[in-house]
Amino acid sequence: MIDIIFIAGMAIFFVSGIYFYFFNKKAFNSALLICLITLISYILMWHGSLITISSAGEPIFWSRWLFYIGSCTLLMFEISKYKKIKNLDSIEVIFLTAIVMFTGFFAAWNITNVKWIYFAISSIAYIILLAKILSARKGVSGWINFYIYFGWTIFPVVFILAPSGIGILNSEISNLFYLILDILTKIVFSVQLIYKKRKESIA
Repeated sequence: MIDIIFIAGMAIFFVSGIYFYFFNKKAFNSALLICLITLISYILMWHGSLITISSAGEPIFWSRWLFYIGSCTLLMFEISKYKKIKNLDSIEVIFLTAIVMFTGFFAAWNITNVKWIYFAISSIAYIILLAKILSARKGVSGWINFYIYFGWTIFPVVFILAPSGIGILNSEISNLFYLILDILTKIVFSVQLIYKKRKESIA
């Protein structure tokens, strides 16, 4: 089943990349880049070469967190622009995002209890990031908060329940959740962001 999940991820982000290429004609097409980064991530996970094995014998696909460094910092770049977070504050939220994902990688890669130290650092960085993002330009950008609350914040919950954490969920179920979250926070979000920007430019 896990191969089917990864193949579905590859197909979905490949098709989405084509969509964003043709329907989002911008000098800097972040949605296309996000899809390409995530597509490569799913190809690598499908290949199955970069994994660790949990104490319960479940594979942990830690490479996804390395690719999240690229895709999620691009997402945060777009979010900070739309919320009009500028200058050093914008750089700070982008770096915080990278720190969250990079320490998330170490937490997923390490199968000893040291992983919880990395997870704690990642969580602290994420809480700081949340405070800055949710307090910025509410009004017309309030719809973004849905993706923060019900998208981004669910990732660490899955991490804890998955083989990377306490292992309540097996690898297949946890990676299915990750795929659903990837679709929501990357594809659905990007489509809505493009629509909102076009609507505001016409108004």
